[in-house]
Amino acid sequence: VAARIRPLLPHEKAANCCSCVTVQQSSRQVVVGTRRAFAFDMVFDVDATQDEVYDACVAPLLGGCMQGYNATILAYGQTGSGKTHTMGTGQACSAFSAEDEGVTPKVIKNSFAMLEQTDDMVDFKASCCYLEIYNEEIRDLLS
Repeated sequence: VAARIRPLLPHEKAANCCSCVTVQQSSRQVVVGTRRAFAFDMVFDVDATQDEVYDACVAPLLGGCMQGYNATILAYGQTGSGKTHTMGTGQACSAFSAEDEGVTPKVIKNSFAMLEQTDDMVDFKASCCYLEIYNEEIRDLLS
């Protein structure tokens, strides 16, 4: 389980807001305020790049998929917490540069690149689900 802290949004900076969340890399903890600490397998501070998140969290899963294992990538958090940015599924995601590209476009591109590099003697069957859970309702975003 990984936690990524998003930077303040422009309107938050304009309102002189400050972050109440800090990341302690050495202990892999996110600290809310001064006393509430939560431990994770991986933590990413506000300056983490999309590539850093992808390489640490998703690339190993994709390698496992190519060996026949299943994988799930889940972005969870309240509205405005940065899920769409990290996953790279916003309406303006096609306008981003490659370094701003989120998890979803990267994993799709890298999946097909890995499939192309495999031996012709191997057959692959790939399937994908893209679900949204919002207000306890599940929607299939690909149908």
